[in-house]
Amino acid sequence: MKFCRKNTKIIASLLLIFFVASIFLLAGCSKKEGEEKNDTAVPVKVMKTKKDKIEDIVTFTGQIEAGDEVKIVSKISGRVKEVNFEVGDYVKEGEPLVILETEELYDQLAQAEAALAAARANLAANESGALPQQLEQAKAAFEQAEANYLNAKADYERMKALYEADAISKQAFDSMELKYKVAKSQYESAKEQLKLTEERLPKNIEALRAQVAQAQAQVELIKTNIKNSVIRAPISGMISSKHINPGEMCQAGVTLGSIVNIDKVKVVIDVPEEDINKIKDGQEATVNIDALGDEGKIKGKISIISPASGSARLFKVKIEMENKDHRLKPGMFASVNVVRGVKENVITVPKDAVLIKKHGNVVYVVKEGKAEERLVKIGVTNGDRVEITEGLNEGEMVVISGQNMLMEGSAVKIQ
Repeated sequence: MKFCRKNTKIIASLLLIFFVASIFLLAGCSKKEGEEKNDTAVPVKVMKTKKDKIEDIVTFTGQIEAGDEVKIVSKISGRVKEVNFEVGDYVKEGEPLVILETEELYDQLAQAEAALAAARANLAANESGALPQQLEQAKAAFEQAEANYLNAKADYERMKALYEADAISKQAFDSMELKYKVAKSQYESAKEQLKLTEERLPKNIEALRAQVAQAQAQVELIKTNIKNSVIRAPISGMISSKHINPGEMCQAGVTLGSIVNIDKVKVVIDVPEEDINKIKDGQEATVNIDALGDEGKIKGKISIISPASGSARLFKVKIEMENKDHRLKPGMFASVNVVRGVKENVITVPKDAVLIKKHGNVVYVVKEGKAEERLVKIGVTNGDRVEITEGLNEGEMVVISGQNMLMEGSAVKIQ
C-alpha cells in the first residue's frame, strides 16, 4: 500500500516537471517563430507618388563639323613663287598664303597703258580737229544753198506769174525755171550732207571714246590680276589641307588648300518628319561628346532647320556650339538631346523602380506592410525618370530600392 502511494507521488512529480518544461519549450518556439518571421521581411525604400512635369527628350546622333570650311582658290593662273602655309597652321583673314610670279603681268600692264595713251590722244585730236571742221563746212554750205534756193524760188514764182500773164517770153521763163530747179537740188543736197555729217560726228566720237574706255578697262584688269597674284586667306582658321608648292603652275579656280574655322562647330542631325515641327530654330540642345568624358556635356543651339526633307523623309538640322578652346574636333562622334515638349501634371518615378517582366512593366506598391505588384504603362523617359501613364495613382508608396527582391505579397520593411 505504501509502495503504491510512493509511486503515485513520483508519477505526479514527473508529470508536473514535464508540464512546466512543455510550457517553456512552447514559449521558446513561439519567440523563435516570431523572430524568424520578422527576419524574412525585405528591407526597401519607398517614395510617395505625386503629380509632376517631365520633359519629352529625343536623342539623335551625328558628328562634329567645322563651323566654316573655305577653300583656298586663285582667281588667276600663273607660276607659284611662294607658299606661306602648312597643314595645322593658324592663319588670319587677309594673310598672304600664296604669291604668284608677276613679271609677265607688268609687261602686259606697260603695253596696255601705252594703248590707253594712244586712244586718248586720238580722241582728243578728233574732238578738236577734222570732224568738227567738216561739220562747220557742211553747215556753211547748207546755209548758202538755202539762201540761193529761197531767192531762186521767189524769182521763179514772180516770173511764172508774168509768163501766165503773157508779160514775158517762154524762153525767159524756162531759163528762170531751170535756175530754180538747180538751186533747189543744191539745197536738198547740202541739207542731206549736213544731216550725214551731224550723224557721223557723234558716232565717230563715241567710237573713239569707246576705244578709250576699252583700253582703260584692260589696264584695270591687269592691275587687278597683279593684285590677285597674292592669294590671301578668305577667313581666319586652321589650314586643313594643302595642294600646292613653289614652282608649280596654279590654275584659276583650282583648290590650293582648305581653311576650317573651329571657333564655332556644329553637329548635323537627321530628324524624322513626325518630330520636325516639335523643335524650333534657336532652341537649346544638349550635345554629349563621349571622347571628352565628364567634360563632354555641352550646350548648343539649333541654328538651321531644313525646310525640305531628303529622300528618306529626314530633315537636316544643325546645332551650333562655341569652341574657343578648340576642344571639339571635327569628326568626333556626338549624341544630341533635344526637348520636343513638356508634359505637365503627370506621375513620374525613377526609371530603376520599373521592372521588366514577361507579362509587362511592373512596379511594387507597399500596402499594409506587404508588396503589391502593379502592371504599369510608361510614357516619356527623361534620364533617370520615367512617366507612368497607367497603373499608379497619386499618393501611393512605390518601392524605389529593394524591388528586385520582391514578389507579390512579400513582407517589406521600410527603411
